[in-house]
Amino acid sequence: MSDELNRGLGFLSLSKEQQDTFHPSPLPVLTRIEAGECVYKWTAYPLQDPKTGKITEYWSPWKRLQLGTMEIPGFKELRIRYRNVGAGAGRPQEFARARNAVTEQWNPMSSLLKAEFLKPVWGFAGRTSGQRKFDDPAHPQEQANVFFIGGDFQLCIPNLTSDWIKKL
Repeated sequence: MSDELNRGLGFLSLSKEQQDTFHPSPLPVLTRIEAGECVYKWTAYPLQDPKTGKITEYWSPWKRLQLGTMEIPGFKELRIRYRNVGAGAGRPQEFARARNAVTEQWNPMSSLLKAEFLKPVWGFAGRTSGQRKFDDPAHPQEQANVFFIGGDFQLCIPNLTSDWIKKL
């Protein structure tokens, strides 16, 4: 086993589904994330899917990342920036759902999951693409005119296992 997961990973090596989660501009950047760095996501699921044993590849950085001229906010920056939406008490999950374009059918996003890398990993950082809010082929007209804009930054780190990441 290599001492760095996904070293040399090419964007075209990602599945079409993974590629399509990114907005095409600016281009996603292959990024090295050090051991000890943390990531988070809003989810209703555990770190490891009990049915498949897989660990999701989609995350947000816990601490702010600077990649050339691209600044990716961390959890603290997003909480400060989006704490007051529409003059009410904003919920970061609502912001995360719209800006990460996560349909309600995929994930209720009911709690925060924080994880730490045990070894260095490589993954792509970029802006999320948008998509329909309600993604159910059995009900194509349900909320068909509602669209999550996407546009927040995400990390896509394929091939994660418990050898590389642990829940905090």
